[in-house]
Amino acid sequence: MRKSYLRILTSVFIAGTFLVAGCSASTKVIKTFEDPEYANASYSNYLVIGVAGDYDARVQFENTVASRIRSQGASASAYYSIVRGNEPLARDVVIDEVQKHGFDAVLVTHVVDQQAKISVVSGSAETKASTKGGNAVNFFRYDYEELNEPESINMRTTVVLGTELFSAADEKMIWAIESTIPGVDHVGQLIGKTADAIIDHLAKDRLIRR
Repeated sequence: MRKSYLRILTSVFIAGTFLVAGCSASTKVIKTFEDPEYANASYSNYLVIGVAGDYDARVQFENTVASRIRSQGASASAYYSIVRGNEPLARDVVIDEVQKHGFDAVLVTHVVDQQAKISVVSGSAETKASTKGGNAVNFFRYDYEELNEPESINMRTTVVLGTELFSAADEKMIWAIESTIPGVDHVGQLIGKTADAIIDHLAKDRLIRR
C-alpha cells in the first residue's frame, strides 16, 4: 500500500511551472477520475501541495487553496508551512507529515500542459517579458528587459492544471480534475481562478467535511 502511494505521488511531483498574462476568459473544468468506492467519502483535514519551481508562487498557491478549504469549514494546511520553509517535495516527507499531523486527505496540484501565443504590436513600449531558461512559458519566472525598438509584446497563455485528491487512510488517489485557465492579467488572478475551480468541485462532490 505504501509503495502504491509513493508511485502515484512520483507521477505528480514533476518540475512544475505555472503561467502568465493575457486577456481574461472562463475557466473550464473536467473530472478526469473518480473512484466509485469512495462515492460517499468526505475529508476534514487537508494537506495542500502545489508543485511549482518557484517557492513564492507555491506559497501563494498553497495558502490560497488551504484558506478556501477552511472557509468551507474543514481544516487545511499548506505543505510549505508544515515543513517550515523552502524544502523539496519529498515523498517520504509527505507521508511522514500526513501521519504526524493526522491529515486524512492530500490535495496535489501541478501543471499538465501550457500553450503561449505571442504577438508583436506596433507602438512604443518600455519593457517586454522574457522567460528564464528559454522556455515559452516558465511558471511565474519572468524577467523584464528594456526594449530598444518601438514595439510591444502581447502574450496570451492557456494552462491546464491537474488536481488529484488522495485518501491518506489507504493511500489511494480517489478523485481528480483538470482545470483549463486561459490567459489572465496577473499571477494572483490566476491563482484565485484555480483555487475557485478546485474548491467549487470539491464542494460539489461533497468531499469537504466540516
